[in-house]
Amino acid sequence: MSKAPPDIRQRVWYIEARTCSPGKDFASEDAASMGSGVLVEIEHRDQPGTVRRYLLTCAHVVRRKVPGTGDWGGAVYEEILCWRPGQGYTRTYRDKRRCGDHPDIFRASLSPLSPCGGRPDALPDALRDAPNDWVLLDIDDPAFQKQGRPLRWSEIDEDDSVWIVGYPGGAGLSKHAAGTGIWVNGSIVENLATGPFSQERTPAAGMLSLSGVDETRPGMSGGGIFDQSGALVGLHRAADDMAMQRNAIAASHIRDALDTRRNAFPTTPTKTVQIPSGIRRAAIALLVLALVAGASWWMLRPRDCLLQVRVQPVSGGKTARVVDVRRESGKTESRPLSPGGAAGITLAGMSPGENWQLSLRFDDAASQAIDLSGCPAAPATHELEEAHVELAPQ
Repeated sequence: MSKAPPDIRQRVWYIEARTCSPGKDFASEDAASMGSGVLVEIEHRDQPGTVRRYLLTCAHVVRRKVPGTGDWGGAVYEEILCWRPGQGYTRTYRDKRRCGDHPDIFRASLSPLSPCGGRPDALPDALRDAPNDWVLLDIDDPAFQKQGRPLRWSEIDEDDSVWIVGYPGGAGLSKHAAGTGIWVNGSIVENLATGPFSQERTPAAGMLSLSGVDETRPGMSGGGIFDQSGALVGLHRAADDMAMQRNAIAASHIRDALDTRRNAFPTTPTKTVQIPSGIRRAAIALLVLALVAGASWWMLRPRDCLLQVRVQPVSGGKTARVVDVRRESGKTESRPLSPGGAAGITLAGMSPGENWQLSLRFDDAASQAIDLSGCPAAPATHELEEAHVELAPQ
């Protein structure tokens, strides 16, 4: 049996939603809803350089049921509390904590990047379908923006083994219920990685159906689904353990919705769908013929510029986190820097005299840009605010 990739459990947070009237009433002793959420980082195209971290979870974790139907999509609960993995749990006791008073706990609200646009009221029927059952939770506390590190998103291949990470049963109840546990004050917030599972079929656009013998439980809704490389491939939504089926929202669907509806995107790359070997071999053969027939033309066309970037902070300076490239066409490309400060950049179809800019992002700000022209033919070093930047052709 394959093992869960390391680090994925550090990506998934615990979430409680409660009914509250901030500043007036005591918070309820029992949580109204409990679930899981994945730490992600999103960039806004209409605000270049604006990057925020969010918790990605299922909408039904933070919304009431619609009266009279039992379906998800009702109004948002007034209080959404979030704990990072490994944090000490803070219990809510009867008549002890007022709504809005949440020491040591991150409080969240709905981001406008969500399918609902951040609206807190009940959703219209058009938004109450399974592929729209996700939200981004925004946390104003500046400390949250320093949590974790960027997470790679990926599409799922049919034969991939995947793992689901979440909080089975939750803990925000005063009495035991089936499948739940109770954390005392100060207990370590600890999630569970369960699997492996594999994709059996796709029941609807934007959805995944995962099969496997391992269990998932209530409280794991909104948990991350990760492939063997540790990339996010989906969001756990529901389970039928008797039928050994898990219903999930594909990460690629969420990525595309952010792109087309909100002009935003994850800051880390997405793996493309694997092409079947027969088609791949035929494509390679056609490519070879095209290269032979058009060799002279090929030499004159714009070429891909492959660069290796190395960044070192100046003495006492801040450590850069992401390198950004803005092309002459206005297209922006971003790559996360490794812990050693390295990244590879591919500038597709670059003309010899094309003008472009390179800049860095730190935890709290973006640097000014370096103006460059064409693909560097030899290594070159630049001083960029608080860092030394070396560009070298690959």
